[in-house]
Amino acid sequence: MSALIKVENPLQPSLFNIPLKQSIQFKKRRCKHCKHIEKWACGGSFFFYCGISRSNRTKNGLAKVKCNSPACGAFELETAK
Repeated sequence: MSALIKVENPLQPSLFNIPLKQSIQFKKRRCKHCKHIEKWACGGSFFFYCGISRSNRTKNGLAKVKCNSPACGAFELETAK
């Protein structure tokens, strides 16, 4: 059995210089906070759709999303009304 050897890479600390505070805030971004989310009513239920992502499986042409799923790259924070 071979032992694992930790190799120090001099470039690794400079590859991803993301402050810890910023990375934590990015993890908290959810679809429900995005300005592109659309709320559609069907009967007594509400469904949420992304205004940017398209789907050929829904009648309105928009992709269904879950509100608590992590946000995608097109995330824009919703402004207060």
